[in-house]
Amino acid sequence: MPKMKKILALVFAFLIIPIPNVSHASVSKSVSFQAEVWADNWFSLYVNGKKVGEDSVPITTEKSFNSEEIKFTATYPLTIGLMAKDFVENASGLEYIGKSNQQIGDGGIVLQIRDLTTNQIVGYTDSTWKSLVVFKAPLNPVCVSSKTPLIDCKSLTTKSASNWYSTTFKDSSWTNATEFSKEAVGVKDGYFNIEWSKAAKLIWGSDLKLDNTILFRKIISAPKITSASTDSAVASEAPLTLASPDFINGGKLPIENTCDGKGISPALSWSGGSKKIVSYVVIMDTVPGPLRPGEVDIGNHFYLTVYNIPVSIKSLPAGATNIGTLGQNFQGKKLGYTPPCSQGPGSKSYTINLYGLSENLTLKNTEATEKNLLAAMNGKIISSSSITVQYERS
Repeated sequence: MPKMKKILALVFAFLIIPIPNVSHASVSKSVSFQAEVWADNWFSLYVNGKKVGEDSVPITTEKSFNSEEIKFTATYPLTIGLMAKDFVENASGLEYIGKSNQQIGDGGIVLQIRDLTTNQIVGYTDSTWKSLVVFKAPLNPVCVSSKTPLIDCKSLTTKSASNWYSTTFKDSSWTNATEFSKEAVGVKDGYFNIEWSKAAKLIWGSDLKLDNTILFRKIISAPKITSASTDSAVASEAPLTLASPDFINGGKLPIENTCDGKGISPALSWSGGSKKIVSYVVIMDTVPGPLRPGEVDIGNHFYLTVYNIPVSIKSLPAGATNIGTLGQNFQGKKLGYTPPCSQGPGSKSYTINLYGLSENLTLKNTEATEKNLLAAMNGKIISSSSITVQYERS
């Protein structure tokens, strides 16, 4: 009997020992994410110590300002490592070396991470990110006019640990990233293809021009579940989608829309978009090829600018001149459309951008260049869409 009593006592003691309350939330669970990135000029992305993607346009490409959407799976918390590079031709830190526009380039990058299970933005770049400049040049900016910049320009390379993107790396000695405005960075092209959270900021080192290669780090914790958020509310609406009845995205621009044909503007149509949109803007442009002797770099060649298109309008017929306000083209000779001529051999790409704005623009049509329109739209873009077409002269 004494032995039986001892056994019963042990069993009773075990039964009253409290069992830890293991909640479902404490179990690590793999989640699907999408990183949305725009870079001037190139980036590579690491999550929890693994590389998940990089810019599809090589760093050796001049004037590359595209955006990327990179899908990956991971578990919270997310340790994000981001390498950003500005295009430079060599250790001098300059670009267009030996040309009339030899200069010091500038950079900038913005990223946001979307949890695809909730469509909620859970992380974004801002000044809380840690940064380390690993290549800086030129340290003596006066060398920008040198005929031998590789000799005259000074640079600084800072070594970083090979595991700088790992979950165990300590970045306490790194400095905080610096936030820059869209105007300072000069955002363009793919930047407008993404619905950016208002919290997502353009970041770089302390100097947009001299800092050429930068490492960034940030740890993102699992978000608190909320009933609604601004980002999820926007995401629940049908995206703004641009199309044409005469060609598909990536297809061929009809000859009627070029200087080889009638030279009329292309027919466009669109659908979706936020109910907050008040007006639309359409801009058609291209990144020009290498400068020819005597030419000066004037940026993108823009062929069509139309703004203050009423929200009730969902299309522009071919050659339309009475919808919205016609602005300038890069030729600057008259308002309205000027057709592309696809100079030189090979196929050329032309991009048509549609922007949905929160208000009308007060810009005069005689001042409505692409650059001025983008500046006037700053802070007013609710959503955007674009299509790209090709044309090659036969």
